[in-house]
Amino acid sequence: MQTLAPSNATRRRSPATSLAMAIGFGLAAALAKRYLDFHLGIPGHAGVGWIAVLVAGRLSNGRAGMATVAGLSMGLWGVPVGLGHSVAYNTMLYGMAGALLDSGTLLRLPLHRAWGAGLAGIVVHVAKLGVVIGNAWLSGVLRRVEIYGLLDALRNHVFFGALGGLIGWALWRAGPILRTRLAAMVRRPTPW
Repeated sequence: MQTLAPSNATRRRSPATSLAMAIGFGLAAALAKRYLDFHLGIPGHAGVGWIAVLVAGRLSNGRAGMATVAGLSMGLWGVPVGLGHSVAYNTMLYGMAGALLDSGTLLRLPLHRAWGAGLAGIVVHVAKLGVVIGNAWLSGVLRRVEIYGLLDALRNHVFFGALGGLIGWALWRAGPILRTRLAAMVRRPTPW
């Protein structure tokens, strides 16, 4: 059961346009990660923004592989935006998140429903936590997640991942309404 089969709009859109959209969503996700991280000391809180953008991007761009492109793009944009990690680390971390959204398992989730998008956000964010913990364990570097407590960090990642998925779904649902209102504002004659 493929729930995100390409729509007529996706089939009419050129592959280059889909690719440009994915790269744009990657940039927006990197900016969300950078500027919605309030350094609260709470593991996972910054995931709300970038997960929302990747989920909205996956829902908006139904062409196969575009969530992976958006995740890899997010990783590449991470250095100029200032995410504070190397290009290799960023592309591995966020490319994995995008690849998960493109994976067969998550494609079976009804991402077009709020609960499916929330569950996808949880899976992506918990997988990212697993990569971060694995990296910290392999490198022997003590991270804030370990100081905070692994169970509390996991709970936060589940909560913020679900919230990010739900916000991404809401952004996707609001997209056509916002486009219609914007088009109406552009077509409205000037009052003078």
